[in-house]
Amino acid sequence: MRFLSPFPIPRSSKFRLTIFVLLVSGSVAFAQKEQKPAKPTATPAATSTAKPTATPKPSPMETKIDAKMEAELLQAEERFINAIRNRDGKELEEILHPRYADAMEGSERATIKRAVIARALEGRLPAYKIEKERKLVRSGEVFDVQGLANNVAQELTEDTPTEKWAFVRRIWTREGGRWVATAQMVKELEENEAREKLAPETKEKKPD
Repeated sequence: MRFLSPFPIPRSSKFRLTIFVLLVSGSVAFAQKEQKPAKPTATPAATSTAKPTATPKPSPMETKIDAKMEAELLQAEERFINAIRNRDGKELEEILHPRYADAMEGSERATIKRAVIARALEGRLPAYKIEKERKLVRSGEVFDVQGLANNVAQELTEDTPTEKWAFVRRIWTREGGRWVATAQMVKELEENEAREKLAPETKEKKPD
């Protein structure tokens, strides 16, 4: 039995991506809200002395990932993949955020956490391990791991004897000192598109 998100994604790929981003943003915002304890109201200071202007903080997009945090994040990615391959529902329960969303580009709906775990237990959940062109992006306390993964959802047949590839994005946050996955988006690549992404440097150069 499949449990699907009640939020249908419009047929236009542009709007599908927009809705998914909004869904991801909602999950991330919810996760960050849970991490921040309520702060007591500060009592205004009774002084007439002008205070110097605070130095602007760097944009969240400028936040860098240090080596230690990168290693931890990649370990979380490995746990995620192994949990799917081992049909480990308990492990996925800990890794996935309560509002986790899983979407396939071109699909009209996003799959929620309980449906993802149910599919994993049945052995029907593809494990998209990012193997090539991997990139880690940090925006504040939100971490985006993206790259190319073997499209394990497509079986090799006589009609399609070569392996297929997909572009995968997974969104992570930290909650209580542990890594939590909040969303995943998978886009299946056409053969020519995959070839360009996998080996852009092998493009034939035109003679002068």
